[in-house]
Amino acid sequence: MEKETNASSIIDRRGIYYQAFGLYGGIAGFYDYGPVGLRIRRNIEAQWRSLFVNELGSLEVETTNLMPESVFRASGHLSTFTDPVINCATCNSSYRADKLLEAFYESKGMDKEAAAVKRLSKKEMEAKIAENRIRCERCGGSLAKVEDFNLMFKTHVAHKGGEAIYLRPETAQGIFVDFKSLFRLYGMKLPAIICQVGKVYRNEISPRQQLVRLREIIQMEAEVFFDPEAEETSLGEIETGKILSSEIAFAESGSETAKTRSLADLLALSLIPNRHFAVLLYLEKRLMERLGMPSGAYRFRQIEKEELPHYSRGNVDLEVKTSYGYIEVAGNAYRTDYDLSQHAKVSGNEISVVSGERKLVPHVVEASIGADRLLFSLLDNSVEEGKDRGWEWLRLNERLAPYLYSVFPLQKDGKLIEKAKEIHRILSEKGVPSYYSDSGSIGKRYARSDEIGIPYAITCDYDTLGDNSVTIRNRDDTKQTRKLISEIL
Repeated sequence: MEKETNASSIIDRRGIYYQAFGLYGGIAGFYDYGPVGLRIRRNIEAQWRSLFVNELGSLEVETTNLMPESVFRASGHLSTFTDPVINCATCNSSYRADKLLEAFYESKGMDKEAAAVKRLSKKEMEAKIAENRIRCERCGGSLAKVEDFNLMFKTHVAHKGGEAIYLRPETAQGIFVDFKSLFRLYGMKLPAIICQVGKVYRNEISPRQQLVRLREIIQMEAEVFFDPEAEETSLGEIETGKILSSEIAFAESGSETAKTRSLADLLALSLIPNRHFAVLLYLEKRLMERLGMPSGAYRFRQIEKEELPHYSRGNVDLEVKTSYGYIEVAGNAYRTDYDLSQHAKVSGNEISVVSGERKLVPHVVEASIGADRLLFSLLDNSVEEGKDRGWEWLRLNERLAPYLYSVFPLQKDGKLIEKAKEIHRILSEKGVPSYYSDSGSIGKRYARSDEIGIPYAITCDYDTLGDNSVTIRNRDDTKQTRKLISEIL
C-alpha cells in the first residue's frame, strides 16, 4: 500500500492522476493523467518554457524516444546507468538495496545512517542488510546478493538481427547527437542553449511513492554549451553578473542543513562550477516562485562525490520537502565535454565548433527537471484543510491552476443554464480556461472547484438575466463580489 500523502484524497477523488492499467490490476511505476492533472502538468511545462526557452533565447527540439545502442555505448549508459538490486531468495521479488536500507533506518529514526547509505558500496549494503536482518517485504524470505541492474529498456528494430535499440533514459543524448548540425543550421554562437521536453524511460527496480519513482517520466532539460576558457558574461538575454546577488537555500555536500547563500558566494567558494551553472539555479528558483511553491519547502543540495553520475564534475539537486521527505525534482550537472567527445570518438565524426579564434569541443552544464515529481510536490504542498468550509482544497497559483474560472448556473433552470454556458463559451473562445458544471448543488460544485484549485467561480443567478451581473467567488477566502459580465469578458 502506498503511504497517504497530503494530497492523496484529492488526487484519488478527482482523478488528477491514477495508476495505469487499473482494469488489469495495474503495473507499478506507470501512471495516467486525468484531464485536471494533464492541464496542471502542461501549465508547469509552459512556465518552464517561458524561462528556459523564451527568456534564455534557447532552441527547443524534439528527438526520438528510441535510440541505437551505439549512442548509449558512447554516453556510458550501457556500463554505468545502474542501480543496486537485491532479490529475495524465496519469491524472487526485487528491491533497490539502497532505498531498502534508507527506509529501514528512517523507520528507526536513524537519520545519520540513512543519509550515509549513498556512500556505501554494494558489499557494504549487502552486509548492512544482513546485519539488520532486513527481510523480503512480500514473503519475509531472506535477501541475497546486491548486484548492479541496468535501468534501460532494450528492444530491436524489425523482427530479426540488427543493432539493439533502447528507450532513452534522458532527453540529453538526442540533443548531444544533434548539436553540431543545429549549431551550423541555426547560426548559433557560444554560449548556446538547446532545450527539450519529452518522455524518458527507466526500468525502476521497485517503483513506489506515486509519481516520485516512475518507469515513464516527463523530463524538461536545458543544455548550455560554452567555451570553458572564454570570459563568462552573458547567457541568452540574461546578463549573468546581474543575477549573482540572488540568494538560494543551499546545503553543502554532506550536510542536510540548508543556509541562505548568494550565488556569488557559492561561486567564490567553488561550491558551484561557473556562472552558467549559477544562471540555471537562478532560473529554477524563479520557476518555483512562479509555480507558487512555498519558499521554505525547497532547497538546493550539493551532492556528494559518491552520488555523482559518471559524466559529472559537480552536481546540485533541487529538492522539495514532501510527505515522503525531501525528493529531488531537478538535477543540475557540469557535464564538461564528456558527452560530445564520446560521441565524436564512437561515431568517428568530429563534433568541434569554431568560437572566436578557437576550434573546440564545448563544455556543457545541464538543468534536468522532472515534471511529474514537480507536479506531485506542488500538489503535496498546496493542500489546505478547509475546516471552515468542510472540504480540503488546493491553493494553486493561478499560473498552475487547471482552469482560471468555474462557471455555474445557480439552479437547474434552462435560462440560467443557457446564460452560464454562453459565458463559458465566450471565455473559451478568448483563450481563458474555464470549467462548466450544473451537476449537484451549488455548494457541491464550489467544493469540486476548490478541490482542483480553480481560483474563481462565476455564478449566474436570476439577477444575471436582468442586469448581466454575476457573482464572483474567490477560492482562497470564499468572499463573493458582484461584477458585470462585460467586466470579466
